Amino acid sequence: MSSRPAPTLKVLLLFSAAFVFLHVLSFFVFPGNVMAASYPFLILGPIAALAACCWRAINGEALVRRSWILVCIGFLLWNVGMLGSAWEDVFQNAPVKSAYFSDFLYFVYGAPLLLAISSPAEDQGIRVFFWLDVIQVGMTAYLSYVEIFSVAPFLGGETHPMPEPLVLLTYNIENLVLALVVLLRLVASPRGGDERRFYTILGSFLWPYCGIIWFYNWVVVATENHAGFYDLLIDLPFLLLMVLALRDSARESTGELSKKSSLGLFIDNASPIFFTLAMLALGFVIMREHFYIGVAAILSALCIYGIRATLIQSRFMQAQQALQEARDRLEEMSLKDGLTGVANRRCFDQTLESEWNRANRSYHPISLLMVDVDYFKNLNDTHGHRVGDGCLKQIATALSSVLPRKGDLLARYGGEEFAVILPATDRMGAEVIVERMQAAVRALNIKNVTSIGHYATVSIGVAVFNFPQECPATALVEASDRALYRAKENGRNRVEFASTEPLFGM
Repeated sequence: MSSRPAPTLKVLLLFSAAFVFLHVLSFFVFPGNVMAASYPFLILGPIAALAACCWRAINGEALVRRSWILVCIGFLLWNVGMLGSAWEDVFQNAPVKSAYFSDFLYFVYGAPLLLAISSPAEDQGIRVFFWLDVIQVGMTAYLSYVEIFSVAPFLGGETHPMPEPLVLLTYNIENLVLALVVLLRLVASPRGGDERRFYTILGSFLWPYCGIIWFYNWVVVATENHAGFYDLLIDLPFLLLMVLALRDSARESTGELSKKSSLGLFIDNASPIFFTLAMLALGFVIMREHFYIGVAAILSALCIYGIRATLIQSRFMQAQQALQEARDRLEEMSLKDGLTGVANRRCFDQTLESEWNRANRSYHPISLLMVDVDYFKNLNDTHGHRVGDGCLKQIATALSSVLPRKGDLLARYGGEEFAVILPATDRMGAEVIVERMQAAVRALNIKNVTSIGHYATVSIGVAVFNFPQECPATALVEASDRALYRAKENGRNRVEFASTEPLFGM
């Protein structure tokens, strides 16, 4: 939050009340020139709102800082337009019959606001989306100038401004569109977040402003003169925005931020199309008098829309690829033992079932080894569990190093017990593997003084299935378990082979 404290609510309300009082007082002090008396307040009120928005952009939430900056740009255009209007009315006595450049600025002020409303607050990862919208805003402003003044800027030619009543109707429609769009974004935004507070503050300005300006413009058209005391109404939405922008910034977000709804996600992706539709509409309207400019606008809108759609599709494909890679990594992690890094029991069960079925289909042999670290409890009790875990890692690495094929699987079966699946391996091949395994473990020279020696050893039970048979894969596990039990009963540090006859009898 901000390091500079905002004014208190009491100070802001007193300032607002004093501002309105002075505005009223100016009418009595200068009764003969209400227009000149009113313009300083019509300028200072929006400047106060602009200053509050700038303060919010500098000291407020980083998530919506870009949106507040765009609002500041919009109000800057509005203030410049008001200065131009004051110059035209007070010093040039311009008749209220047709549009002037200040009217164009009043209209264009809505473009940065619409960009702030339609662009998602959170960073979407592809900044080019935002800059595509900026390009569309600039082109929309250019086309609006052409439509309002009936001349292409920078190309020369006599201007033919739009009649004032039609310009005022355009303002009213623009303000209503902005109010409706911010209401839609407010409804779809997640509760309790900075983005929702931004839409709440801006909506609290746009809806009163929309109603007041609609009434004010109606008075101007009806009286064909300066609105006089009705100017006080214009102060209200700007003072309200100033109060909310400064006071709400000091409030902490209460409650847990909810997830964005499906409607919110849809609006995030659909709202930028407002600019594309505006360019298309203006292009078709302008084509009647400026054919090439209108055609260029339509083609540009379609081109920008195509670029956006292509980028979204590319981003979607990248996200799908990243998601698949994450799934693969997660699946790999779920099939590995966390301590030793070899396959875990789940992976062993899946692989055994698969290889067992393949052996039955292909009439190939399959061998299963059950490997148990001899007297591992003694090693743990003597040196501690941390050393014991390290020894298990070394033994797993040694056992894995002697497996000759990628399809062979070493898995941690449980505790200090390992299981090895050897597809397409008969008894002769299994004998070679178990000899290498015992030699690899002995070569580690892991200290473990027991009745059978001074170093860690392993006992291995082997079951070989040579012929296809209708029986479950668990029969192979049970046979190798029985062989391992005999190896341990017969003195440990030895290999025992299971008879396959029980398998045939099943």
